[in-house]
Amino acid sequence: MADTGLFLLSDVLGQEDDSGRLLQVTQVVCRCLQCSSRFTGRPDEGLFDLPGGAILSCPKCPNRQAISLARFADFLQKRA
Repeated sequence: MADTGLFLLSDVLGQEDDSGRLLQVTQVVCRCLQCSSRFTGRPDEGLFDLPGGAILSCPKCPNRQAISLARFADFLQKRA
């Protein structure tokens, strides 16, 4: 699990290029550290694309956080 400061990530899925570089995050399973809500962020459902990253948004409280693709990629490497 990875603590982003506002969310605790337990699983991340994404699209990678041929060299394995993360291009886009498509799903994040996590827990909000503000309200303890567990949710799966999907595009436009708690997970919003940004150039070079994504925003996680808790469906139960106003907690939101922008996270870079590099941080998500670091989580994927540690999980492998």
